[in-house]
Amino acid sequence: MEGSTPYVSSTAINNGVDGFIGNSDSVRKFNDCLTLANSGSVGYSFFHQYEFVASDHVTQLKREGLDKYAYLFMIPIINRLSEKYSFNREINDERIKRERILLPVNENGDIDFEFMSSFMKQVESDILNTTIPLFNNRLNDSVLELGGVNGLTSSFMSFSLHWNPENPKD
Repeated sequence: MEGSTPYVSSTAINNGVDGFIGNSDSVRKFNDCLTLANSGSVGYSFFHQYEFVASDHVTQLKREGLDKYAYLFMIPIINRLSEKYSFNREINDERIKRERILLPVNENGDIDFEFMSSFMKQVESDILNTTIPLFNNRLNDSVLELGGVNGLTSSFMSFSLHWNPENPKD
């Protein structure tokens, strides 16, 4: 049934989203978690900060109290499982429980989720601080090439992207 709720399956593209559905009865709904493809594109993991419906071919990985940055830190580590599993050797709940991944720990020997979050925030900041000026330059170059056709130059010239690393919602 067509709709607006993302349907996450075991595809390795589009953040695992295979389509959009409208059915809300007898479906598995999740949000703010990782998914792990356990068949098809076995071992691929994606973060979903939005509500979605999951197929039976993905497993939800969630730990209360984690922010998106800690989840994003773990994705490339979890994706290494794709090297170990395949279509003929799928991941199931028992195999997932036996898996061990290496994560940073603090001085007490506890998983350092704070470090993971801080590290990914810095990565995001570095990428945006590099990318946004490049994008703005390309946008301005494109506007100059338009040569002011139908007044487009003035409206485009006043547009630029701004990002506040202290408050990403700004």
